[in-house]
Amino acid sequence: MSIPEPPSGEFSALARSRFQSSQRLAYVSAVVLVLAALAIRLCLPASIGERPMLLLFLFPVIVSALFGGLGPGLLATLMAAMVSNFQLLPPYRSLAIAGPYDVVQWTLLIGNGVLISLLSEFLLRTRQRENAHWQQLLDARDQLQVSQTLFQTTFEQAAIGICLLAPDGRWLKANRQFCEIVGYSLEELLSSNFSDITYWEDFGDLSQMPTGEGEIDSFSGDKRFIHKNGSVVWIRLSASVARKPDGSPACFILLMENIEQREQALLALHESEMALKVAQRLAALGSWEWDLRTGESKWSEQIYSLFGRAPHLPPAGYDEVGRYFKPESWQRLQAAVAQACSDGLPYECEVELQNDGELHRWVVARGEAVRDEQANIVALHGTVQDVTPRKQAELALQEAQRAALEKQREARLAALNLMEDALAARKALEAANASLRESEEFKRAILDSVSANIAVLNRDGVIVSVNRPWQQFAEDDALACGQSADICSIGTNYLQICQQASGPYRQGSQAVFNGLSAVLEGRLPRFRYEYACHSAQKQRWFAMVVTPLGFGEGGAVVSHTNITERKLAEMALVESEERLRLAQSTANIGIWDWHIDNDKVQWTPELETMFGYAPGAFSGDYSAFSQRVHPDDLAELEHFRDSAVAAHRTFDFDFRVQAEPGRFRWLNCKGGASYDDMGRAQRVFGVCIDITERKNTENELKLWAQAFENAEFGLAIADAQSNLFLAVNPVFAKERGYAREELIGKPVMTVYPADWVEQIKQQINILDSTCHGVFEAEHQRKDGSRFPVMIDVTIIKSGDGKPIRRVAYALDISERKAAEVELREQTEALQRFNRAMVGREMDMIALKQTINELSGQLGQERPYPLAFIEQAGTNPVGNVPG
Repeated sequence: MSIPEPPSGEFSALARSRFQSSQRLAYVSAVVLVLAALAIRLCLPASIGERPMLLLFLFPVIVSALFGGLGPGLLATLMAAMVSNFQLLPPYRSLAIAGPYDVVQWTLLIGNGVLISLLSEFLLRTRQRENAHWQQLLDARDQLQVSQTLFQTTFEQAAIGICLLAPDGRWLKANRQFCEIVGYSLEELLSSNFSDITYWEDFGDLSQMPTGEGEIDSFSGDKRFIHKNGSVVWIRLSASVARKPDGSPACFILLMENIEQREQALLALHESEMALKVAQRLAALGSWEWDLRTGESKWSEQIYSLFGRAPHLPPAGYDEVGRYFKPESWQRLQAAVAQACSDGLPYECEVELQNDGELHRWVVARGEAVRDEQANIVALHGTVQDVTPRKQAELALQEAQRAALEKQREARLAALNLMEDALAARKALEAANASLRESEEFKRAILDSVSANIAVLNRDGVIVSVNRPWQQFAEDDALACGQSADICSIGTNYLQICQQASGPYRQGSQAVFNGLSAVLEGRLPRFRYEYACHSAQKQRWFAMVVTPLGFGEGGAVVSHTNITERKLAEMALVESEERLRLAQSTANIGIWDWHIDNDKVQWTPELETMFGYAPGAFSGDYSAFSQRVHPDDLAELEHFRDSAVAAHRTFDFDFRVQAEPGRFRWLNCKGGASYDDMGRAQRVFGVCIDITERKNTENELKLWAQAFENAEFGLAIADAQSNLFLAVNPVFAKERGYAREELIGKPVMTVYPADWVEQIKQQINILDSTCHGVFEAEHQRKDGSRFPVMIDVTIIKSGDGKPIRRVAYALDISERKAAEVELREQTEALQRFNRAMVGREMDMIALKQTINELSGQLGQERPYPLAFIEQAGTNPVGNVPG
């Protein structure tokens, strides 16, 4: 049987509106029906005109009382008593009553009216209480449905994997995210065991999680799972135990977050940093940054090595850096830096460092300006490269040239002074020429040994000399491009080659043409340009430097240095930093680093956002962190962190921060510390993950569980496939005389009598297709007693439309059934009373007629006006029902 259900949100208003309408109608009907009864009585034939027929007025009273309760019933009773006394009972048109029998009838009319009104009021209030109870049940059902829907939606749509695990390792339930993490479908996962997909080295830790009563109910750590394709997946696992009332584990709740990308990003970042360090070390190249606003500097490890500064010291200040350079070199470098700070032009200076024993070192210092959004120069960054071997080769070349010139001078002096000794002069000249040839060969050997590609141009841009690396590169490049090897050989006009270049490198060639022309014409003292020159097999970058020749007819020296390794290292560093920033922003992870000695704290922008600071607004001291932590969590946080640092352990804890007034956010903090040789902590560092949504979900789950446990009516959840109880609340079990553990896992038919089983199975088949239904049935207690119930069932289906759960609440309606039986009995008693009153009325009329006849025979006046009966010729005694 299906009971039609009004919308629960409108039930109370609908019931109230109907009650008010019935009240108004009942008052109106009390007046109208009494007047109608009076009109009917007055329209009866004159033969019964002397009989009041007060029984007619019970109908208006009954109708008004049943529809309106006590008020309309008493109004109808009062009006019936007044109109019957005034119009029907002698003396007429008066409120006095002459005959004692009429007084009895009139009194009985009033008594019946009052009794009927009271009884109707009782029935009406009972019905109102029943409606209110129905309203409570419907509201509770709606809340349960909403809670169930929210729980199911949260479980399925959670951004992390959530699953339920039985104590024996069976999967009970898993959401979509967890299935994606391990690569299995839900059906495949439910048919497997926990140990089937757990990495064998981590299985021991998970299987030994404490489950006894009174032990810790949670576990957290990074573990590995085996993907369906056989690969290993790193996850962040948080497990907790849900216990039964007796303390034994009911199931495990597992929360899993895929950290594979984070691990790969950290590994890639570490590898890229190591590659950059190796590249800088091999290239003898160090990088630096200088913030003009704060004066702070950052040095790479190679800078410390080049300057001979201890690595544990902070970077030297601007004034302190000057002591590492020769005074004249420092003056030139200062001028270039000042020019970059004022005009923003990049610079490149070849400077000499202070003597380190007998070793002279030269470096090339490069730098360029960094501008903010308003185009203001706020910082400088650049590199320092050790060019000592190249510089030594250049000095050796200059020394050889000087020695050759000195020998030529000496030879000329000897020829002038010893003219008489021509033979000796000739021999000296031959010796000088031989020495000169040797110096030329020495210079050529030096140029050929340099790794850079070097060419000498005359003032017209024609190549007059090249070293071996230049020639070799030209031959290799021409072979790869299918061109002639003479395109950049001696005698070629290099300016025309740059001017006539086409294709993707046209813009760069034009810049080289302009810079080279400026150097040849004396408009520019030095020109440097970095460019890409990729081949079909690999990527290549070169740095071109053009310097003028300071003697003879002019010209320039063009050198091309392969900087591919440096460029690849810089690109790898940029990519690794971008990947790290992307990983932090995507996973909502912030990184922090606290230097204990100077109490300085460094945060990433993601962490500043978590704590409610604008990017760059964090002051960098510990107080700016502590004042945003929830006061109730700060002391425990510091104790937990300091204890872990003192014990040389990592830490992992949750705490709250107040990012906005009145609004708190939950963070999970993981980290550790680095120590000096004495074991004292120098730095404390770690990451923070925003877990606000996870905390809110846990609180909502607790509220739903409390609502289920504390509901005032019976609730039960059953498996749609096995038809077994999965959960029942205390009220459901107590009403049926069971403990909750006795029903969980038992068939649903346990609480139904045997004669109801087939009917309930048919009802379940109907419910599985309609998803919802309400019906009445009987339940059987543990002691065998039975009681009536009203059951409201909601079906929960899977994505493919199959029923998986049945959620029902059962209401004991014994009191309502008893009230219905009592109402039927009272109605039958009233009907018997009415029949008895009608019979007595007819007997009284017959008695009055007999008295009138006897009075007529005795010649006396008839005491009762029954002329209407005599005129009709009706025998009232014959009409009285037997």
